[in-house]
Amino acid sequence: MDYNSPVSGRDIFKALADHDGIVMAANIRIQHSIRGIMEAAKEMDAAVLFEIAKSEVGYTDQQPDEFVRVIKQVAKEVDFDTPYCIHGDHITVSENTSEAIASAENLIKKEIAAGFTSYAIDASHNFDLKACSVRDALADNIEITTCLSRLVPEEYGLEVEVGEIGRIDPNTGQKEITTVEEAVTFIKALNDNGVYPDLLATNNGTEHGNIYDKNGNVIAKVGIDIKRTKDINDAIRPFGVRIAQHGITGTPLEFMDKLITAGILKGNVGTNWQNIALENFPKGLMSRMEKWALDNYAEAARKKNPKISDKEIIGKNIKNAIKPFKQDIANIDKKHKQKIYKASYDSAMGFFEAFNAGGTGKIVRDYIESK
Repeated sequence: MDYNSPVSGRDIFKALADHDGIVMAANIRIQHSIRGIMEAAKEMDAAVLFEIAKSEVGYTDQQPDEFVRVIKQVAKEVDFDTPYCIHGDHITVSENTSEAIASAENLIKKEIAAGFTSYAIDASHNFDLKACSVRDALADNIEITTCLSRLVPEEYGLEVEVGEIGRIDPNTGQKEITTVEEAVTFIKALNDNGVYPDLLATNNGTEHGNIYDKNGNVIAKVGIDIKRTKDINDAIRPFGVRIAQHGITGTPLEFMDKLITAGILKGNVGTNWQNIALENFPKGLMSRMEKWALDNYAEAARKKNPKISDKEIIGKNIKNAIKPFKQDIANIDKKHKQKIYKASYDSAMGFFEAFNAGGTGKIVRDYIESK
């Protein structure tokens, strides 16, 4: 079989369902990171996912056909022989309206046509805090997830989500995390509707992207509730479902063994690769992107928080500069591309080792070839 082309995400998840380790899913916002991740995966023989969220398609200006074309091109150039899949991350529907659902449907159809082999339906924002039962609170999420999941070919990977990442209870102002009852109710309802996901993403205390101290410096994330995560994993595993962990960027690598013990199968690493690329851009390009971020976002940010630093404003918003500077980024010189490649490779090696991912390529190949 030709592993230069993506395999089904479902094959990866089924093959590794009983493996004590995490499959890394790398969100590619800046394409110069791909080669380093692939070379590390090849050296470790680590199965890997390359993914892009619905929001990232917009702010990085990477349409599905371009995303697949570039990844397959790099795979061919490095003679990549380790199983990988291309995953549509966070196909988000924030409200139960025909317009929002149609937008997600359109993206799924484009991703199928482009060659994506795994999909994450995220209707987790749809949660009725006033409902009298968990089933009623999840009704819109169940309805939307069922509708969109039916578009995904049965042989491809399917991830669903319950519990919006970073959700704050409007009544208490406290962060909420997904309960075991919510997770089980959600999966049972989907199964009743003929939808059988491979993965469930939950809100277990993490956040997407970087987090900052009062001076605007990036700090480590250690807020994941390991016990709740394991309790949910134990409850949904009989349904053939494992946990997808979002927001791993910033979590210390020495913490990953706890995530493995908690039952996490897929680990999303996104902002990390953006950080690496930005740190290794030519200074002139980086200065222009930082100025653009301040010009476009500082005023609104300071209305919310007058004490917020320039550093934090840039950190939270510079991703939106990727689109207007896309051509400049593509055309950086070979020296800076090499720096990004090396830093991405080193970081990916660290994640694969911490995730106990070495050798998972063989497990997946054996599974596929035995079918």
